[in-house]
Amino acid sequence: MTLTEKVKRAVCASVPTDGDIGVAVSGGSDSMCLLDCLLRFCLLPRERLVVINVDHGIRGEESKRDSAFVADYCKARGLALVSRFADVPKDAAASGESIETAARCVRRALFDELVRDGRVSVVMTAHNAFDRTESVLMHIFRGSGLSGLIGPTVRDGYLVRPLIDVTKPEIAAYTKEYGVPYVEDSTNADTTYTRNFLRHEILPLVRSRYEGVDGAVARLGDAVAEMLASAGKCHEIRPDGSVMLACCGFGGADVVAAMNAAGLKKDFTEAHVIAIKGLESKPSGVGVDLPHGYRAERESDGVRIFSSSETPECETEFSLGKHVFPHASVSVEKCEAKVSKVGTVFDLNKIPLGAVIRTRKDGDVFTPFGGNEKSLSDWLIDKKIPRYERKRLLYIASGRDVLAVIGVATGEKIKIDETTVAAAKATQTRLAGEGEQI
Repeated sequence: MTLTEKVKRAVCASVPTDGDIGVAVSGGSDSMCLLDCLLRFCLLPRERLVVINVDHGIRGEESKRDSAFVADYCKARGLALVSRFADVPKDAAASGESIETAARCVRRALFDELVRDGRVSVVMTAHNAFDRTESVLMHIFRGSGLSGLIGPTVRDGYLVRPLIDVTKPEIAAYTKEYGVPYVEDSTNADTTYTRNFLRHEILPLVRSRYEGVDGAVARLGDAVAEMLASAGKCHEIRPDGSVMLACCGFGGADVVAAMNAAGLKKDFTEAHVIAIKGLESKPSGVGVDLPHGYRAERESDGVRIFSSSETPECETEFSLGKHVFPHASVSVEKCEAKVSKVGTVFDLNKIPLGAVIRTRKDGDVFTPFGGNEKSLSDWLIDKKIPRYERKRLLYIASGRDVLAVIGVATGEKIKIDETTVAAAKATQTRLAGEGEQI
């Protein structure tokens, strides 16, 4: 199968038929090969493509040159371009992360933003078969669980990797045959970077002894993915993105499958798996901290795995329409006036001037439907809303007075009654961040 056929197969299987498609392009041979293939063989309409380029600020003038090269290429072909500059060395120094990790976080944040804002529906990256081999080995060397053996795949959430079954020599042959222009990144030869050390020092020796090692790694990853998928019968993905493991004597493979489903796909160890298994016999509220801001916690009906990263405080003026927050969106629309003790259908005319939609704050109070005023914290505990979920909920509020817990309950002060002439409904939708290996 040729490179073009592999890309076409991936596009047909993983790219939606509507919406704009992001293509991450650095200007290097891999991403320029992907972009050229999409254009040359009309695999997607040109007007649907949005080229995404990030200048990481790592190589000074050379980085600017690469971004200018991409911009000129797009201008000459009438392609939409989203470009971004980031001072990755500064970010890495502040966070203590490696340059590689900080750069990946910058790219991921931009991809998340474009998908969240509806600018693109998926983002294509130019990861290839050699990248998959390198990723799997890096996962193994730093102590990965089973899912680390999978590595990057064709589709991972909103990420699509059309070249993941294509080798580096195939890319080189394509760019030579069609005269694809590209720029060289001087840091690709710097073996102080872990991936470059594997790429230039270790893997050439491995490939000299083991023919087809990249295909073997890919087959292993596919087999592990299939095994974990079949082991996922003990867990349930909840609407909020958390994953619940039913207490039914689940095993290690079930735990790994549940962590993968929750979004944790690397850097966990056997010790984490054993700790999560141990929660089955613990009382509610006992938990285990996991890598990358995740946590597993015992609840009354099982063990929940979720991202425990803090939701930033956010607030916007109350109004009809859609409101987008970093972690969720809220839609407020007029509806039929119908009394209900659940949900957030309310009397629109009872919303006071200056009301807002926001996350919770210390000192918030809430008067539930038919009840008396109490602290919001106490009410949430009484309703048995899990601790991790409380900070993600959004509220209609006036000062410290919470009028409605969106998606959960309408307060007494804005309830529907016989005087209601205009009603509205507020719904909250979680924004999911997906994937890794960006």
